[in-house]
Amino acid sequence: MKLITTIIGLEDIAINEVKELYKVKAKKVCQGRILFETSKKIKISRSCDKIYILLRKFKFKNFKNIIEKTKNIKFSSIKKDFRVKCNRFGNHRFNSIKIERKVGEVIFKKGFKVNLKSKEIIYVDIINQDCFIGILLKDNLCKRDYRIRINNQGLNACLSYSLLKILNWKKNESLLDPFCKDGTILIEAALTGGKKLYGMDSDFNIRSSEVNSKMAKVKINFYKESLDWLDTKFKKNEIDKIITNIPFPSKKRNEKEIKELYEEFFNQVKYILKDSMLIISPKIELFKKCIDGFKIIKKKEVNIGKLNYKILILKKTI
Repeated sequence: MKLITTIIGLEDIAINEVKELYKVKAKKVCQGRILFETSKKIKISRSCDKIYILLRKFKFKNFKNIIEKTKNIKFSSIKKDFRVKCNRFGNHRFNSIKIERKVGEVIFKKGFKVNLKSKEIIYVDIINQDCFIGILLKDNLCKRDYRIRINNQGLNACLSYSLLKILNWKKNESLLDPFCKDGTILIEAALTGGKKLYGMDSDFNIRSSEVNSKMAKVKINFYKESLDWLDTKFKKNEIDKIITNIPFPSKKRNEKEIKELYEEFFNQVKYILKDSMLIISPKIELFKKCIDGFKIIKKKEVNIGKLNYKILILKKTI
């Protein structure tokens, strides 16, 4: 069996991608974890972060319980040497380093050589009271090679790709990101075949987006313009869909300034947008109060580490 890790809240996107890639069924086994069976060569997924061969899964009560159950695993698939890597999500009375050290000791006593630089990684994946142990095949898939200029409020590539799927954006449709930051949403769209792609932001962010798009070898139309230029750049209903990581009140931009930005945003997109849009942000309440000419048709929440994102899909009402 194979197990993939994905962003908590986006398991449905990962399941659909597994079905497309391998033509097999897949199921969610816990938060952010998808299980499936295939004998095919592992393909690169755009919605998952890690892929591993599952050796054993079990519930546990405490640290000692994990180690005792680890002793019952044969680890016969280790070819030469190994190292242990632990991922932990939830509240526990132990840390990842302690797990790595003790599980490594258990496997070493079975006659296998420890090598801290080994390419064979025994992966201990702990989600609350669920423990999955396997052999890591692919790691850090959300870290795309093209993303060398990173905005600290930008979205990772797996989340950006998944947003395209949530909105049901098609590659023949035009897509605008008016706050494109480091360009990840548009680059993921381009890598899936999109052609009519447009990004706007500040001069600094646009330069980052242009660098990243060149690294990805894709063509995107970027503009160093403010929101009030949208209706001069695009005709009425010219943009099929919008996906953007909307700014929110912070120490740098107060609530009054952001409220004015939201009002201008709706004033512009009511004219240029033909269909629907997706908004993502860690803070969405002020935005919801400013909605004008649109209605919310879907809500979703996702978790990346300790950061919680709210997702809204809005459709025009005028």
